[in-house]
Amino acid sequence: MNPPMTNAILHGSILTLKLLERFIKADIKTKGEENIPENPILYVVNHFTRVETFLLPYIIKKVTKNMPNSLADSSFFKGKLGDYLNAVGAMSVGSENRNDIIVGDLIAGRKNWVIFPEGAMIKTKKVIRSRHLGVRYPGREGHIHTGSAYLAILSELYKKTIKSAHRKGDDERTSEFLKRFSIEGLDDISPKETVIIPTNLTYFPIRPGKNIIQSLASRFIKEIPERLEEELEIEGNLLFSGSHIHVTFGKPVMVRDFLDRYYLKKNRLFSLLTDYRRGLFCGDDPARFKLVRISRRLTDHFMDSIYSMVTVNMDHLFSLGLVSLNGKRTSVYLFKCKLFLASEEIKKKGFNLDPFLNSLLIELVADERDREYNDFEELAIKGGIIEKADDTYVINRRRLEASHEFHTVRLENTVRVIANEIEHVRDLRKIIRKEFRRSGKKIRSRMVRCLCRFDQEMFEEDYDRYYDVDLSKPEHIGAPFYLHPGKSRVGVLVCHGYMATPQEVRLLGDYLAGFGYSVYGPRLRGHGTSPYNLADVIWNDWYDSFNRGYAILRNACERVIIGGFSTGGTLALLAAANKEDKIGGVFTVNAPLQLKSIKTKLVGPIHFWNEILERFKIDEGKLEYIDNSPENPDINYTKNSIKGVRELGLLMDRARERLERISVPTLVIQEKNDPVVDPRSASIILDNLSSEEKEFYSFEYNRHGILCRDGCEEVFFRIKGFIDRVV
Repeated sequence: MNPPMTNAILHGSILTLKLLERFIKADIKTKGEENIPENPILYVVNHFTRVETFLLPYIIKKVTKNMPNSLADSSFFKGKLGDYLNAVGAMSVGSENRNDIIVGDLIAGRKNWVIFPEGAMIKTKKVIRSRHLGVRYPGREGHIHTGSAYLAILSELYKKTIKSAHRKGDDERTSEFLKRFSIEGLDDISPKETVIIPTNLTYFPIRPGKNIIQSLASRFIKEIPERLEEELEIEGNLLFSGSHIHVTFGKPVMVRDFLDRYYLKKNRLFSLLTDYRRGLFCGDDPARFKLVRISRRLTDHFMDSIYSMVTVNMDHLFSLGLVSLNGKRTSVYLFKCKLFLASEEIKKKGFNLDPFLNSLLIELVADERDREYNDFEELAIKGGIIEKADDTYVINRRRLEASHEFHTVRLENTVRVIANEIEHVRDLRKIIRKEFRRSGKKIRSRMVRCLCRFDQEMFEEDYDRYYDVDLSKPEHIGAPFYLHPGKSRVGVLVCHGYMATPQEVRLLGDYLAGFGYSVYGPRLRGHGTSPYNLADVIWNDWYDSFNRGYAILRNACERVIIGGFSTGGTLALLAAANKEDKIGGVFTVNAPLQLKSIKTKLVGPIHFWNEILERFKIDEGKLEYIDNSPENPDINYTKNSIKGVRELGLLMDRARERLERISVPTLVIQEKNDPVVDPRSASIILDNLSSEEKEFYSFEYNRHGILCRDGCEEVFFRIKGFIDRVV
C-alpha cells in the first residue's frame, strides 16, 4: 500500500505549483465555492487537458485551503512528468491498492480526491444520450466510467459495515477493515457522509498557435511526437496566452442521501440494497456485491450536472450556430442577429455564462468590430470551415463534420470540438437551433421588438430608481420614441444632447416621419430621469444607447442615416467612424468637439479631487454637482454632474481622434453664436473628415437649442434635403 503523502512532499508540490502559477497568464475564475462542505469530498471533473491533473487540485487548494489528491490515467505517469505528478499527490489508475487508498481516505475524511470519470483526456468529446450518458471519440464509444461513483458508494457501505461489525462484537473483522484502509481506530472514522462535487472546467478561447512552451520544447527535443506537439500548442496557449479558465463547483451530491432516496425506499427488488437495508451483509465485503446499477445511475446524475455547468461563451454560440444552420450560405449580419437573439434567450434560462455574454451584445448587431467575434471568425476561416465574401458566409459542411485523428482534432477542427462541448446540453441546443433556423424576416422583426422592449424597460427601471420629486421630469419626457409610418425603406436615427431627453429632437423626428421616414430617438443612458443617474454612467453607456437605436433601424429598414443634436451629434460622428460604409450618411447639429465655457476646464481637477476623497472614503469637500440654467428647463436637467462633464470630455476626445475614418456623406450644421459649444468645432469636423461629400450650414439664432422654437423649420428643411440626396 502506498503510504500517505508526507508533509515535506506536500509543501514541495504546493511550492512547485506556486512557481508555475507565476508564469501562467490564464485568468482563472471559480464559481460555486459555497457548494463545497466540510465533508469527505470526491471531486468529479470533465477532462480536456493534461495539466488539469495537477492544476485543478491547486485551484481547489486556493479555494478551500485543503489540497486534494487526484487520480489520473496511467499514461501520464512516465518519466519526469510521472515523478512530478506523484509529488503533487496524483495517483495512477493502475496503482496497487488504488481503491482501498481512496476509499480509506474518504471513510476517515483525511484526504479529498479529484477523479476524471471520462477517463483519458477527451479532445473531441461528443456526449451521447440514450438510456445512459456516454461519450464518443475515435477509438471509443460507450458509457462514462463509473469508478468514481463506485468508490464513493463503497466509502459509505464500508463505513456502515465497519460500525456494524463493531456493534456485533466482531473485533477481528473490524480490525481487518481498519488495517485495510489504514485507519487507526473507530474514532478516526468521519461522522460526515461522503459528498460528490460535480466540477466543470471550461476554457476560452481555445486556439491553436505557436507559444512560448512550444518554442522551449523545440529547443530541447529534436523530433517532437505528434501527440505532444498538439498538446503543447493547444494547452500552451490555454495556460500562457491570456485565456480564461472557468471552474464551476456544482451542488453537492450527498452519497448516503442518494442511496436512501433512489434505492433503499424505492427499489425493493434490488437484492443488494434490500440486504443493505436489513443489515444482512454486515460481516461480508461490500465490494463483492454488484453495484453496477447504482454506480451507473449516480454517474449519470453527477455527469449531467457537470456538462450542464459549462460556462457558455461566444465561441460556443458561434460554433453551434454554424452547425445548426439549415443551408450552406448566410448573410453575416443575419448570422450575428441570430447569435444575438440566441444569447438573449439563453440569459433567461439561468445557464452559466461567460461574463462577456452577461451584457447586451450590442456591438454584434451595430456593425461594429467585436474582438471576440472577429477572433473566432478568423479561426473558422483559417480552418476552412467558412469562406467570407460580400457580407456572406459560405459554410463547408463536409469539413465542419469531418472526423480527425484523436491527436490532431483540436488543431484541425477546433470549431467542431467547441460545438461538441455544448451540443449535448438539451435546452441550450434547442434555443440555438430554434434561432438559427428562423427566416431572415422573422429574425429582423424579433430584433426590432427585442431592442425596443429592452430600451423601454431600461428607461423605466432607471426612472424608478433615480426618481427625484424636485429634479425629475414627467416620465413620458424621458422615454425613447420610435416612429415608423408604414413600410419605410429608410430609417433615420436622431439623438438628443447632454443633460436632455429624446423630447429635444422629437419635433425633428415628427417632421421626418411626416415624409415617410422611420425615425428612432434613443434615450442616452443616465438621461431623462434625474442628474443622480448621470453620475452613475460613462460615455460608453451613451454610445451603447445610440447603437441600440441604430440596430433597431438596421433591422427595420434597408438604409440608415444617423445624426444628432449637440452630444448626440458627437456620438453620431463616432458611430460613423466605426461603422465605415454601413450607413448612408451622418448629420450633426451643434456637435461639440470643444466647449465654450471656461468652467469646463476646471472639471478635470475637480473630478481628480473627488476621486481622491472617495478613495479615502471622505464625503466632506466633494463637489459632485453644479447648478445648471438650461434653455429648455422642461426637458433638461437643472443640475449638472461633474463626472458627467468629465465623460463628455472623454467622448469628444475619442470622436476627434477618429474623424478621418468617416468617408460617408456628411452634413454639419452650426449656430454661429452658440453659447455652449465652441463654433470652431464645426471647422474641426469638416477639416478632418475623409468624406468626398460634405455640406455645411450655419444659422444665427443666438442660442444652442436650434431644433426647437422659432426658426427650427429651416434647420429641419436642410436635414431633410440632405437625407433625400444621400438615399
